[in-house]
Amino acid sequence: MTDFIDFHVHPPVEELLAGPIAPYVGTLNAHTGTDPRLLSTDAVASVYRERNGKAVLLGWDTETITKQRPFSSEDVAAMVAAHPDVFYGFGSIDPARGARAVAGVHSAARLGLSGLAFHPVGQGFDPVSRSAFEIYETASEHGMVCLFHTGASRLGAGMPGGSGLRLSHGDPRSVDEVAATFPDLQIVIAHLGRLWRDEAVAIASHKSNVWLNLVGVDAASFAAEGADLDDERCLFGSDWCFASLDDALAGWGSGSIDETTRQRVLFDNATRLLEMGTARGVDQLP
Repeated sequence: MTDFIDFHVHPPVEELLAGPIAPYVGTLNAHTGTDPRLLSTDAVASVYRERNGKAVLLGWDTETITKQRPFSSEDVAAMVAAHPDVFYGFGSIDPARGARAVAGVHSAARLGLSGLAFHPVGQGFDPVSRSAFEIYETASEHGMVCLFHTGASRLGAGMPGGSGLRLSHGDPRSVDEVAATFPDLQIVIAHLGRLWRDEAVAIASHKSNVWLNLVGVDAASFAAEGADLDDERCLFGSDWCFASLDDALAGWGSGSIDETTRQRVLFDNATRLLEMGTARGVDQLP
């Protein structure tokens, strides 16, 4: 039996590290203390097999901002196809692409991906823009899960003007409006809101279609939150390769919480959500 599902993985493959992340590698390494080593798809799969886990791979399309080739939905789907026993895939859509962005949602569903990953700060878009709402509507029609990176971002950190990136785009209160407008859309708030942690928790408590991705939160921190966190809609995430997978796992290996809660956060909740994220109506896709 699988021990865990990591719901937040940026695989250190060439398509990501030499693509959309390339402009930020130096500052990311400086601020995270990491220096991701380039791995093949097979090697990434081995990292999770050796630990008896599975990974949700997140695409990354910031081409409008960085002018770099994206880690595309097609790239993610190719990794999933190579190791379907280990990987789940979330594509990436750049909202600035307009009508092509909506077509990209159809394409991601056709590829069999479970959801879409958005990085409002890195992609430079307001999550409540009308153009983005067309994307969410299409994702909802296909039963795809939408994950939003929220809170402060290390992208552009320490650079003049933060490289032009606006942290305000990471405010999870924007996600609240998305969740209210699309009640059938399953939404994941990644990083627990960081700067806006209380707001993220309040949103998830208020709306049953919102889940919390506990990147940077260990079992002791989770236990300290007490009743504020619903353990049936919280998801383990490591943020590997920009953080240590082993450290994240070790943080959930302590006795700070009961085994039922640990099982839900590490595996059961992700399994339930991913089952919701099976694309609907693929045969009828345009």
